Amino acid sequence: MEQRLHALQARVGAGEQNMAALEKTATEQMEVLTQQSSQALDRLQRQLAQAYSQLEQLHAFIKALASEILLDVGEVKQQLMKKRRQRQTSSVAAKGGLSAKSMIKAKSIAASILNMSENDLADIMDSDQEAAAYPVGPGDQQWTDHLHQLLQQKIPSAVQLMEALRLKMKERKVLTEELAVLATPVSETA
Repeated sequence: MEQRLHALQARVGAGEQNMAALEKTATEQMEVLTQQSSQALDRLQRQLAQAYSQLEQLHAFIKALASEILLDVGEVKQQLMKKRRQRQTSSVAAKGGLSAKSMIKAKSIAASILNMSENDLADIMDSDQEAAAYPVGPGDQQWTDHLHQLLQQKIPSAVQLMEALRLKMKERKVLTEELAVLATPVSETA
């Protein structure tokens, strides 16, 4: 019986050793898997940070491009308004209407009656003419808001962004063509 007990104890001891070896192997494998998972997670986090940085750069580029297009359109609008005023003034003078001196005096009297500076009156008249000249189409602020709304989407649509930019570029083209027509001498257009 004692032999059986020793044999049983030997088997239990061998089983415990095998169990300890299995636990050690399992622990080592878990550590390796944990390390691999940690490295993979770190790599993915770096890639995500890089993708986020690239997305931010793309957004900054689109906003800067939109701002430049908007400034360009604004400059063309100003040039167009200036040409219209010049054309209107020369047209009135050519038709034997008010002389430039009379126009200046009339504007001065109007500004005095309205109790404002001549520059303020000119700004009001310019904004009224501009509003009348461009009654259709979205305003610049609306366009900018729409562009920002597109950029705030989880995945901005390239097609929608391009369409928004093309819309403003087309507006600039139309304004430039109108400016070119106004810039040609009256004798050529008649």
